[in-house]
Amino acid sequence: MWPLNLLKRRHWIFLGACVLFLLSYSGFISWGKVAQALERLADQPAVRERFSTPIGRGEAIITSFMFVLLTPMAIAAALGVIAFFGAMGAGILRTVLPLRDTPDYVFLTIAYVGVFLGIWLLRGYWTAPALEFVGLIAKAILIATGPT
Repeated sequence: MWPLNLLKRRHWIFLGACVLFLLSYSGFISWGKVAQALERLADQPAVRERFSTPIGRGEAIITSFMFVLLTPMAIAAALGVIAFFGAMGAGILRTVLPLRDTPDYVFLTIAYVGVFLGIWLLRGYWTAPALEFVGLIAKAILIATGPT
């Protein structure tokens, strides 16, 4: 029996990630496109002067490390806020509308559509700060991983 037949899906994913890491470490796969995208993001007017102090490299290393460390928790918090607003909207719709026999998922779907529509309509308020934040993180990653 071939021993690779016993591997589960997560084992195959981990094996593929290891192979990709080894190929990129040995130089067979280039991260040139990723570096170009990071440089383009870091070349914003609000970000250019950041990390230019004498301790800028250390600050960039700490910033990029904290970004990698705290991003999963920030995503979970943002999804929790969206879920809270969706549940709150569904509860309001349930009490306001006289449709008593309608399943809860209908109200929840309407509420989520409303939440995402509100996020999309207010994109002018949050896209510029979000793009500046992404540029700041890109510049920190470029400085932290660049030559000393």
